[in-house]
Amino acid sequence: MATIRVLAPASLFDQSAAGLFVAVNGRSVVEQAVDRIVFGHWGAPAAAEDVVLCRVAEQLTEIHCHGGDVASRRILGDLERVGCQIVPWQDLAMPQECGLDAECREVLTQAPTLRTASILLKQASGILHQAVNELRLSLAAGQQSAVLRQLAELWRWAEFGRHLTTPWQVVILGRPNVGKSSLMNALAGFERAIVFDQPGTTRDVITADIALEGWPVTLLDTAGLRSTDSRLEAAGIELAQAQARAADLRLVVLDRSQPPEATDLELLQSWPDALIVANKCDLPDAWGAKLPGNAHGISALCGEAVDQLAESIVQALVSEQPLAGQAIPVHPRQVAFVDRAQAAALNGDWPACGLALKQLLRGSEPEPPSR
Repeated sequence: MATIRVLAPASLFDQSAAGLFVAVNGRSVVEQAVDRIVFGHWGAPAAAEDVVLCRVAEQLTEIHCHGGDVASRRILGDLERVGCQIVPWQDLAMPQECGLDAECREVLTQAPTLRTASILLKQASGILHQAVNELRLSLAAGQQSAVLRQLAELWRWAEFGRHLTTPWQVVILGRPNVGKSSLMNALAGFERAIVFDQPGTTRDVITADIALEGWPVTLLDTAGLRSTDSRLEAAGIELAQAQARAADLRLVVLDRSQPPEATDLELLQSWPDALIVANKCDLPDAWGAKLPGNAHGISALCGEAVDQLAESIVQALVSEQPLAGQAIPVHPRQVAFVDRAQAAALNGDWPACGLALKQLLRGSEPEPPSR
């Protein structure tokens, strides 16, 4: 959903030649009462968008539309054609608002799920601002141990804060035909990856953005790992290994119905912290005692135990969740200045620590280099 605010006379919308807004109640926008919500259609009847319009003031109107970026871009384009100037909402921040609060509001608009939005909303409502103010008061009172403790608490949640807008990366690894693509489709809930019994089918990294228990996750289905003479397939395997190194979590998929191969054992040894997925549990077990005891037995094709695997993925990614009132840095610049303040405090440079906290509130300085 998008909200577009138009600072212009209401008569702008009643220009028949422009084909802008037609209210269902049959009245022109000028005739609509202020603060009255009006349902109607935007654009020519053959391709009209359903929108809600509200005159907030005599010279200010809000348009609320669904339909993603396409619908909002169309409305903005129509408004430009009748003489409006498009201004990003960030440029309309209240003058009295500090930079940190503006950053929190900006990040809130990037929330990919309702769960992350609720946490970001708390930060935008003042929790983070209050925590930074308390830090500055502790510093001014000479309570150095309290400053160190409060900074450490902020820093502890920095990585979590990054993932409130940037999904966790989960890479699916395994040799060809163990069911990696089927697993991706099962977790995603729709067919995103090609499933075929020919080894080497997946050569590029295929991604799917999903939400597990409200947490944003990007699944990456990679090329099957094996020795190959195909340069194209080898490039896909090399890309898979690079993605695995950069991922937040790795799923090593085994075919439980086939005896273990050297590639399976190498994967288990290379990624000891991975979640092990023993796929095809609906077929006879060919691993026996060689199957690791912590393997998650599933059938990606039948959907058996996939929900339990999803719960384990969430537990591995989000092992700890913040309490309702926890302050969390959510913007890269905020994280950088928390880092700078903590480094100064650990070195006993309290003036530099205070300066970093002041800059953290302002929000106008460029992002400092990380340590």
